[in-house]
Amino acid sequence: MQLSSMGRVLRSKLSAALLLAVALASAIALHTQAQSEPARYFPETGHTVKGEFLLYFDQHGGLRIFGFPITDEFDWNGRRVQYFQKARMELHPENPPTDRVVLGPLGDELDHHAPPDAPTANDPYHRYFPETGHTVAYAFLNFYNNYGGTDVLGYPITNFRIENSWIVQYFQRVELVWHPELSGDQRVQLGNLGLLHFDAAGLDPALLSPPPAPGLPGQSTTPTAIKVIASVRRSIIGRSGSQTLYVFVTDQQAKGLAQANVSYVIHDGSGDRPIQMPPTGTNGLTTDTFDIHATRPGQIVVIEVRAGYLTLSATGETLYLTWY
Repeated sequence: MQLSSMGRVLRSKLSAALLLAVALASAIALHTQAQSEPARYFPETGHTVKGEFLLYFDQHGGLRIFGFPITDEFDWNGRRVQYFQKARMELHPENPPTDRVVLGPLGDELDHHAPPDAPTANDPYHRYFPETGHTVAYAFLNFYNNYGGTDVLGYPITNFRIENSWIVQYFQRVELVWHPELSGDQRVQLGNLGLLHFDAAGLDPALLSPPPAPGLPGQSTTPTAIKVIASVRRSIIGRSGSQTLYVFVTDQQAKGLAQANVSYVIHDGSGDRPIQMPPTGTNGLTTDTFDIHATRPGQIVVIEVRAGYLTLSATGETLYLTWY
């Protein structure tokens, strides 16, 4: 009995040791995976794309499809998401490994639907989608086929149409825009649905602010330099209406600076217009909306931005194109 009891104790200790070894191995594997997770920083907006989102970004068209990231990853409506200028990526861990990342249905959520049309015959230049009752044609169809089709862009929810003098077509997840001023296959571009949906959803503007860089031992907390990051709501816009300017002011550690003074000058051919913006908020962000004064279609409007903080100053610029 004594030997049997000792055997049970020994087996119990061996089992505990084995479980501990498995747990340690799993922890080490997770730590190694976290350390080796690929990441890419985009200085244009101060945000980072990493892991499965970065893999999807690289495999499905990169900047051409998604534009620059305008947020880091964050949790929204129970889902891990990241906003880009032209799209929103979502993580669906319940899906198979190859389908864990999908684009959010921004076209659906912004309600750009049009009534379905009667079925039409397919040919090399037209494809009718009975699922939604719309047709994709010509250059839009070429782009659709070359950049993932239904799996990436979703089904069409309109036919192509004229909107603010642009030829556009909405899909469940993106907007295609025809750019006659460009050449070759660059004439089809995606609209900035990511930016538009971010505004329409009323998400926290602080998410647009570049996150602070990790602190390092001995690193100074006093700003020694500042940086200006500027962007506009619409990169292409009509010659009337309004445009919104976003400006981030950060220090040398990419940390947002509050109470920085910001002004900008619009160079649109109608005379330079210097405008004072509100001071930056706690996240380093300030915004302003102004009227469009473009003089001709196809004009590139440059916005020159200047920021000041204590004795420091910096400049930046952004631009947009006006059309009919």
